[in-house]
Amino acid sequence: MHLVTVTDSQTGQQYSYDADMRMSSADDGLGFYISQLTNLEAKIYETKYRNIVFQDYIPVDTSAPEWVDSISYVSYDAVAMGKFIAANGKDLPSVTASAKLSSFPVGYAGISYEYSLDELRKSQQLRIPLDATKARMAYRGSQEHVQTVAFFGDSSRGMSGLLNNANVPLDTSTLDWSTATGAQIVNDLNSMFSDVWTDSANVHVPDTLLLPSAEYAKITSMRMDTGTDTTVYEFFLKNNLYTALTGLAPTVKPLLELNTAGAGGQGRRMAYEKNPDNLVMHMPIPFRPLAPQPDGLTLRIPAEYKASGVEFRYPLSATYKDAKL
Repeated sequence: MHLVTVTDSQTGQQYSYDADMRMSSADDGLGFYISQLTNLEAKIYETKYRNIVFQDYIPVDTSAPEWVDSISYVSYDAVAMGKFIAANGKDLPSVTASAKLSSFPVGYAGISYEYSLDELRKSQQLRIPLDATKARMAYRGSQEHVQTVAFFGDSSRGMSGLLNNANVPLDTSTLDWSTATGAQIVNDLNSMFSDVWTDSANVHVPDTLLLPSAEYAKITSMRMDTGTDTTVYEFFLKNNLYTALTGLAPTVKPLLELNTAGAGGQGRRMAYEKNPDNLVMHMPIPFRPLAPQPDGLTLRIPAEYKASGVEFRYPLSATYKDAKL
């Protein structure tokens, strides 16, 4: 047998081939890694997924103990009103207070990834570090799950999300945005802010507005009036209830999940006062890989995490408005 020795230009590793170019070393299963007949680009292209963004929209609390299965909190409601009395009067009004205990569930979840013993041996022999892609994708998978729960909850576990809480007021727009003027769209958006403010007896002032992607793109490019460069987006940031009361500009963001969150698969808008007192998502255990565990001819790496849905302690601090059907 006539052997030909080939040296890999990047690793310096030598491999022996016979005359018909068949790999004869013990590492023939990895020949695809170091083929001399093709050029391997240095950059590895991964499939792109949308960003994990739920923490930008929802206050997240990680302070709860790891062992919890639910979170409870106490809310109070008190009725008190003084009145005029005589100097020696005894008919003083008394304060009436009531307490309510509320609870919501926390779910235990997990994911895993694995390497075969053969992969480990070849990695050691060729001095090729084990690819961290599986570990990264396991983390990504856990975050995809948490994000879904954050936005839509899990009805089978009694969890609600940011975009579908049954206690948050819901309205349907009567305005067709496809034919509406800039002034009409601004009024439609401002009505959501005023609804929260009036329905909560002026207690809550919404500072955040979330829109479906197409609607956000529309207001950022549509001019308020002919002959002006001011967009609907720019006009709304300066002319809204929150700015009038505080002097600050509200936060206006697009959210992909709102594209079909409304009734009949329509778009849904949301206005709310983003405050950890008003709404919260608990994560007692962030993503945590555990020690590798033998499983047949593989090593499996399990990972755990815990998360709740989104709890609105004050549902009137928010409102939904579905697009016109």
